[in-house]
Amino acid sequence: MEALRPDAAALVSLSAAIAAGDGASVTRAAERALASGGTPAAVYEAALQSYLFVGYPRAIEALFALQPVLARMGGVPEPGPEPAAGDLERWRRDGEALCQRVYGDHYAKLRATMRGLSPDLARWMILEGYGKTLSRPALDAAAREYAVVAILVVTRMWRQLRSHAIGAVHVGGTRAGVLAAVDRCAPFTDAETLEEARRIAGRAHDHAAR
Repeated sequence: MEALRPDAAALVSLSAAIAAGDGASVTRAAERALASGGTPAAVYEAALQSYLFVGYPRAIEALFALQPVLARMGGVPEPGPEPAAGDLERWRRDGEALCQRVYGDHYAKLRATMRGLSPDLARWMILEGYGKTLSRPALDAAAREYAVVAILVVTRMWRQLRSHAIGAVHVGGTRAGVLAAVDRCAPFTDAETLEEARRIAGRAHDHAAR
């Protein structure tokens, strides 16, 4: 049995391509995801969430690369209503719940660390990141975490990779799935980076199991 479903694997490749700024590969990965049973909404969500990890410029370029693919499937999903006052509280609540699932026993330490670095960013991480963006329903938490793993490998964000490698398992993924996500980054990085990513992901899981 494959460690990643074909549609999830394609979303991992899509995310790695976005991180690398490879528009042609973004388009190909989106087409593979749709051909293997993924939905246009899932493809869109994988691209949309990338702004949290690689910024608006890469996310916008990814959406340009996706535009012809999504257009053939009816275009980008319709936006929801404009945020209301109650949405901020819902995003905060959903963000705290999802972040706690991802980080498990390390959630309180993460919040304290982030507050020490930047109280503003600590608040935005929950509200904007885990609440408004990563809790959207079109893509499940494990698929999102696998995609995040790919971005962190390509950008060599080792501290965050360690956390999200464990987080993927916390939200229903598997260690094998994480390592498969790392391996799918091979076209977008060098062998040394890939080896280091596998080492970090493997050690993260070994440490979490103790």
